Amino acid sequence: MAHDKLMRLLNFVWLVVVFPAAGAILAAFLSHNPTVGIKALLLIEFGVAILSPLLTAIFGGGDTSHRNGGK
Repeated sequence: MAHDKLMRLLNFVWLVVVFPAAGAILAAFLSHNPTVGIKALLLIEFGVAILSPLLTAIFGGGDTSHRNGGK
């Protein structure tokens, strides 16, 4: 149980912190322009924020006991 919560937390941290920062650093490095890196970071973060309901469903847990309640 605690292992599952830790894995969900690490997945969330990876998706919200590490992935956007790595993408921004890579974009800034490849373009030789820090402004492009900042724009890439904002674009990735806004994408994550818009898709957060989907992310909640994915990382929300495996409890399916509420489904098919009457059957």
